[in-house]
Amino acid sequence: MSLIYWQQQDDVLYLKGVLDRSTLNQIWQQDSTLFDTIANIDVTELTRVDSAGLALLVNYCLNFNLQLIGINAQLRTLIQLYNLEKVIT
Repeated sequence: MSLIYWQQQDDVLYLKGVLDRSTLNQIWQQDSTLFDTIANIDVTELTRVDSAGLALLVNYCLNFNLQLIGINAQLRTLIQLYNLEKVIT
């Protein structure tokens, strides 16, 4: 079973674990007021992101004007494959 963990510290939301179709509902169900005080999402500790997880990150970046920080090579490749560099980086 895949797990995702998150923690807010100051204006950064730290994600850790796997962000895929089986885990994204855990974050999606959070009250959107969580993002009122967030400026960045740190994805350094994500070990895997699939296209559903990427869609969630794009949604948050666009709807809450957030930036992703700590993008690893796997996530960067996925972002490039979907031609999303201008959208979330």
